[in-house]
Amino acid sequence: MTDLISIVDADADLASLLDEPERERARREALTRVRHLSVGAWDAANSVEKDRHHRGFLIIDGLLSREVHVLGRQCVELLGDGDVLRPWRWDPDGSHVHAEVGWMVLEPTRLAVLDHGLVTRMNPWPQLGLELFARGTRRAHSLAVALAIAHHQRVEDRLQLTLWHLAERWGRVSPEGIIVPLPLSHQRLADLVGAHRPSVTTAMGALARSGAVSRRGDGVWMLHGDPPAELAHHRLVAAMT
Repeated sequence: MTDLISIVDADADLASLLDEPERERARREALTRVRHLSVGAWDAANSVEKDRHHRGFLIIDGLLSREVHVLGRQCVELLGDGDVLRPWRWDPDGSHVHAEVGWMVLEPTRLAVLDHGLVTRMNPWPQLGLELFARGTRRAHSLAVALAIAHHQRVEDRLQLTLWHLAERWGRVSPEGIIVPLPLSHQRLADLVGAHRPSVTTAMGALARSGAVSRRGDGVWMLHGDPPAELAHHRLVAAMT
Protein backbone atom coordinates (compact mmCIF):
# COMPACT_ATOMS: atom_id res chain seq x y z
CA MET A 1 0.00 0.00 0.00
CA THR A 2 1.33 3.47 -0.86
CA ASP A 3 0.31 7.06 -0.15
CA LEU A 4 2.09 10.42 -0.20
CA ILE A 5 3.92 12.39 2.47
CA SER A 6 6.20 15.41 2.53
CA ILE A 7 9.75 14.52 3.52
CA VAL A 8 9.63 17.21 6.24
CA ASP A 9 6.48 15.67 7.69
CA ALA A 10 8.13 12.26 7.56
CA ASP A 11 10.97 13.40 9.81
CA ALA A 12 10.81 16.17 12.41
CA ASP A 13 14.59 16.62 12.41
CA LEU A 14 14.50 17.40 8.69
CA ALA A 15 11.70 19.90 9.26
CA SER A 16 13.78 21.65 11.94
CA LEU A 17 16.42 22.51 9.33
CA LEU A 18 14.05 24.92 7.57
CA ASP A 19 12.48 28.15 8.71
CA GLU A 20 8.71 28.29 8.78
CA PRO A 21 8.07 29.73 5.26
CA GLU A 22 10.45 27.24 3.65
CA ARG A 23 9.02 24.42 5.73
CA GLU A 24 5.54 25.16 4.47
CA ARG A 25 6.80 25.27 0.90
CA ALA A 26 8.56 21.93 1.37
CA ARG A 27 5.35 20.46 2.76
CA ARG A 28 3.69 21.28 -0.53
CA GLU A 29 6.51 20.40 -2.91
CA ALA A 30 8.89 17.81 -1.39
CA LEU A 31 6.41 14.95 -1.62
CA THR A 32 7.23 11.29 -1.89
CA ARG A 33 5.51 7.93 -1.67
CA VAL A 34 5.11 5.84 1.48
CA ARG A 35 5.54 2.08 1.70
CA HIS A 36 3.74 0.23 4.49
CA LEU A 37 5.28 -2.95 5.93
CA SER A 38 3.46 -5.45 8.12
CA VAL A 39 5.11 -7.44 10.90
CA GLY A 40 7.01 -10.47 9.63
CA ALA A 41 9.70 -11.32 7.11
CA TRP A 42 10.31 -8.66 4.48
CA ASP A 43 11.39 -9.70 0.99
CA ALA A 44 13.52 -6.61 0.55
CA ALA A 45 14.97 -7.77 -2.77
CA ASN A 46 11.57 -7.31 -4.35
CA SER A 47 11.27 -3.76 -3.01
CA VAL A 48 13.57 -2.41 -5.71
CA GLU A 49 11.71 -0.20 -8.16
CA LYS A 50 12.09 0.29 -11.91
CA ASP A 51 13.53 3.77 -11.39
CA ARG A 52 17.27 3.14 -11.68
CA HIS A 53 17.83 6.18 -9.48
CA HIS A 54 15.90 4.67 -6.58
CA ARG A 55 18.21 5.45 -3.66
CA GLY A 56 16.42 3.59 -0.90
CA PHE A 57 14.11 4.41 2.00
CA LEU A 58 13.83 6.61 5.05
CA ILE A 59 12.11 4.94 8.01
CA ILE A 60 9.26 7.20 9.09
CA ASP A 61 8.26 5.03 12.03
CA GLY A 62 8.43 1.39 13.04
CA LEU A 63 11.21 -1.10 13.73
CA LEU A 64 13.21 -3.39 11.45
CA SER A 65 16.00 -5.87 11.99
CA ARG A 66 18.70 -6.70 9.48
CA GLU A 67 20.08 -10.22 9.93
CA VAL A 68 23.42 -11.05 8.32
CA HIS A 69 24.30 -14.76 8.18
CA VAL A 70 27.89 -15.99 7.67
CA LEU A 71 28.86 -19.67 8.01
CA GLY A 72 26.01 -20.55 10.34
CA ARG A 73 26.33 -17.51 12.62
CA GLN A 74 24.32 -14.33 12.41
CA CYS A 75 24.44 -10.78 13.67
CA VAL A 76 21.51 -8.40 13.98
CA GLU A 77 21.19 -4.66 13.46
CA LEU A 78 18.09 -2.81 14.65
CA LEU A 79 16.81 0.11 12.57
CA GLY A 80 14.11 2.60 13.45
CA ASP A 81 12.75 6.09 12.93
CA GLY A 82 15.06 8.28 10.86
CA ASP A 83 17.34 5.55 9.55
CA VAL A 84 18.17 5.49 5.84
CA LEU A 85 18.56 2.12 4.14
CA ARG A 86 19.00 0.58 0.72
CA PRO A 87 18.04 -2.99 1.62
CA TRP A 88 18.32 -4.75 -1.72
CA ARG A 89 21.88 -3.72 -2.55
CA TRP A 90 24.70 -6.07 -1.63
CA ASP A 91 28.00 -5.38 -3.36
CA PRO A 92 29.44 -8.73 -4.54
CA ASP A 93 32.78 -7.06 -5.22
CA GLY A 94 33.07 -5.60 -1.75
CA SER A 95 33.83 -8.84 0.11
CA HIS A 96 34.95 -12.38 -0.63
CA VAL A 97 32.92 -13.65 2.33
CA HIS A 98 29.54 -15.04 1.33
CA ALA A 99 26.78 -13.55 3.46
CA GLU A 100 23.02 -13.94 3.40
CA VAL A 101 21.01 -10.91 4.45
CA GLY A 102 17.45 -11.13 5.73
CA TRP A 103 15.03 -8.52 6.99
CA MET A 104 12.33 -8.75 9.65
CA VAL A 105 9.63 -6.19 10.38
CA LEU A 106 9.35 -6.16 14.18
CA GLU A 107 6.71 -3.42 14.37
CA PRO A 108 4.41 -2.00 11.66
CA THR A 109 6.68 0.26 9.64
CA ARG A 110 6.31 3.13 7.17
CA LEU A 111 9.05 3.90 4.67
CA ALA A 112 9.45 7.11 2.66
CA VAL A 113 10.72 6.34 -0.85
CA LEU A 114 13.98 8.14 -1.69
CA ASP A 115 13.90 8.26 -5.47
CA HIS A 116 15.17 10.61 -8.17
CA GLY A 117 11.91 12.55 -8.22
CA LEU A 118 12.20 13.38 -4.53
CA VAL A 119 15.84 14.42 -4.90
CA THR A 120 14.83 16.80 -7.69
CA ARG A 121 11.99 18.25 -5.63
CA MET A 122 14.38 18.77 -2.68
CA ASN A 123 16.86 20.80 -4.76
CA PRO A 124 15.79 24.14 -3.21
CA TRP A 125 16.81 22.77 0.22
CA PRO A 126 20.25 21.13 -0.05
CA GLN A 127 20.48 20.85 3.72
CA LEU A 128 17.84 18.13 3.58
CA GLY A 129 19.94 16.00 1.25
CA LEU A 130 23.04 16.56 3.38
CA GLU A 131 21.18 15.44 6.48
CA LEU A 132 19.96 12.27 4.77
CA PHE A 133 23.55 11.55 3.75
CA ALA A 134 24.68 12.13 7.35
CA ARG A 135 22.22 9.48 8.54
CA GLY A 136 24.32 6.84 6.82
CA THR A 137 27.43 8.10 8.61
CA ARG A 138 25.69 7.97 11.98
CA ARG A 139 24.44 4.46 11.27
CA ALA A 140 28.01 3.39 10.43
CA HIS A 141 29.23 4.90 13.72
CA SER A 142 26.57 3.02 15.67
CA LEU A 143 27.63 -0.23 14.00
CA ALA A 144 31.27 0.51 14.87
CA VAL A 145 30.31 0.95 18.53
CA ALA A 146 28.39 -2.34 18.43
CA LEU A 147 31.44 -4.05 16.90
CA ALA A 148 33.70 -2.72 19.65
CA ILE A 149 31.24 -3.93 22.29
CA ALA A 150 31.23 -7.38 20.71
CA HIS A 151 34.99 -7.62 21.38
CA HIS A 152 34.52 -7.58 25.15
CA GLN A 153 35.30 -11.01 26.52
CA ARG A 154 32.58 -11.40 29.16
CA VAL A 155 29.04 -11.93 27.89
CA GLU A 156 27.69 -9.92 30.83
CA ASP A 157 29.77 -6.91 29.79
CA ARG A 158 28.62 -7.22 26.18
CA LEU A 159 24.98 -7.38 27.21
CA GLN A 160 25.12 -4.47 29.62
CA LEU A 161 27.00 -2.27 27.17
CA THR A 162 24.63 -3.23 24.34
CA LEU A 163 21.54 -2.40 26.37
CA TRP A 164 22.99 1.00 27.27
CA HIS A 165 23.98 1.56 23.65
CA LEU A 166 20.41 0.81 22.53
CA ALA A 167 19.03 2.99 25.32
CA GLU A 168 21.05 5.94 24.03
CA ARG A 169 18.69 6.00 21.06
CA TRP A 170 15.49 4.29 22.15
CA GLY A 171 15.54 4.53 25.94
CA ARG A 172 13.02 6.41 28.05
CA VAL A 173 13.67 7.75 31.53
CA SER A 174 11.28 6.62 34.26
CA PRO A 175 11.41 6.94 38.07
CA GLU A 176 12.41 3.27 38.30
CA GLY A 177 15.17 3.39 35.70
CA ILE A 178 15.69 3.58 31.97
CA ILE A 179 13.19 1.68 29.85
CA VAL A 180 14.44 0.04 26.64
CA PRO A 181 11.15 -0.42 24.72
CA LEU A 182 12.39 -2.95 22.17
CA PRO A 183 11.41 -6.60 21.56
CA LEU A 184 14.63 -8.11 22.94
CA SER A 185 14.28 -11.81 23.50
CA HIS A 186 17.27 -13.77 24.77
CA GLN A 187 17.85 -15.03 21.24
CA ARG A 188 17.80 -11.54 19.74
CA LEU A 189 20.18 -10.34 22.45
CA ALA A 190 22.44 -13.28 21.63
CA ASP A 191 22.48 -12.26 17.98
CA LEU A 192 23.22 -8.65 18.92
CA VAL A 193 26.21 -9.47 21.15
CA GLY A 194 27.60 -12.51 19.33
CA ALA A 195 26.87 -15.16 21.93
CA HIS A 196 24.85 -18.35 22.29
CA ARG A 197 21.37 -18.05 23.77
CA PRO A 198 22.04 -20.21 26.88
CA SER A 199 25.03 -17.99 27.72
CA VAL A 200 22.83 -14.92 27.39
CA THR A 201 20.18 -16.41 29.67
CA THR A 202 22.82 -17.10 32.32
CA ALA A 203 24.39 -13.66 31.97
CA MET A 204 21.08 -11.80 32.08
CA GLY A 205 20.21 -13.70 35.25
CA ALA A 206 23.47 -12.52 36.82
CA LEU A 207 22.84 -8.92 35.75
CA ALA A 208 19.32 -9.07 37.17
CA ARG A 209 20.59 -10.41 40.50
CA SER A 210 23.15 -7.61 40.66
CA GLY A 211 20.40 -5.03 40.17
CA ALA A 212 21.83 -3.72 36.90
CA VAL A 213 18.78 -4.77 34.85
CA SER A 214 15.25 -6.00 35.39
CA ARG A 215 12.47 -7.20 33.13
CA ARG A 216 8.93 -5.96 33.37
CA GLY A 217 5.91 -8.20 33.03
CA ASP A 218 5.49 -7.16 29.38
CA GLY A 219 9.00 -8.39 28.57
CA VAL A 220 10.62 -4.95 28.30
CA TRP A 221 14.06 -4.54 29.86
CA MET A 222 14.95 -1.76 32.30
CA LEU A 223 18.40 -0.46 33.20
CA HIS A 224 19.25 0.67 36.73
CA GLY A 225 22.05 2.69 38.25
CA ASP A 226 24.89 4.30 36.38
CA PRO A 227 26.11 3.08 33.01
CA PRO A 228 29.48 1.35 32.65
CA ALA A 229 32.49 3.68 32.73
CA GLU A 230 32.73 3.53 28.93
CA LEU A 231 29.36 5.30 28.75
CA ALA A 232 29.71 7.61 31.74
CA HIS A 233 28.35 10.62 29.84
CA HIS A 234 25.21 8.84 28.69
CA ARG A 235 22.55 11.44 27.88
CA LEU A 236 19.76 9.49 29.60
CA VAL A 237 21.70 9.37 32.87
CA ALA A 238 22.17 13.14 32.62
CA ALA A 239 18.42 13.49 32.18
CA MET A 240 17.82 11.63 35.44
CA THR A 241 20.05 13.91 37.53
